[in-house]
Amino acid sequence: MSSRLASVRNLWQRQDVLLNIICIIIALGFVMLAASNLRWAGDFLTIDSLFMTAVFMLLAGVFLFNPALWAYQNGLFKTLFDVGDEDMATAGGGAHADETHFEGTTKLFLAVLGALLGLTVVEVFLAYIEVGLKLMLTILIGLSLIKAALILAYFMHLRYERMSLVLTLIPILVVCICLFFIFFPDGFRVLNLRPYQ
Repeated sequence: MSSRLASVRNLWQRQDVLLNIICIIIALGFVMLAASNLRWAGDFLTIDSLFMTAVFMLLAGVFLFNPALWAYQNGLFKTLFDVGDEDMATAGGGAHADETHFEGTTKLFLAVLGALLGLTVVEVFLAYIEVGLKLMLTILIGLSLIKAALILAYFMHLRYERMSLVLTLIPILVVCICLFFIFFPDGFRVLNLRPYQ
């Protein structure tokens, strides 16, 4: 009876591997379609081209989700996801990984606050000096991203969370930024519109 159970379990594992390989092949097909769309579209910064690329990449992500979950459950990503949990468990002198481990001090938060105020002073200073518009906007966006990262890391305590939580929030941020890029070409089109006389 145990040999029959072992053979069924072995067959089940082989089917899992085969289905995950098929999902990866389909996901790679969607990535190739997205790359082909970039080549065929001519002008990439159009709503149709960005929409098709986003849809193909989203479908690739859907098909990659199951193989990634299977790999995580079988311990293939164990070193990647458990690094923060092990560090938190050993830093607390054998404390459990489920307990909250907070390392921030008042001095650290005052230093981060000072850095945020300094970056804000630089942003205000840019408004009073003669800098080209494109250069000024590039600097302002870069400084805003740095400020947002500092706020997320220290004031929203993301730096002290488990790595698995961080790895779920960062892709969502990337998707939101990509969705903004889909609508940016309309801003260039509006420049050419003229009101009716």
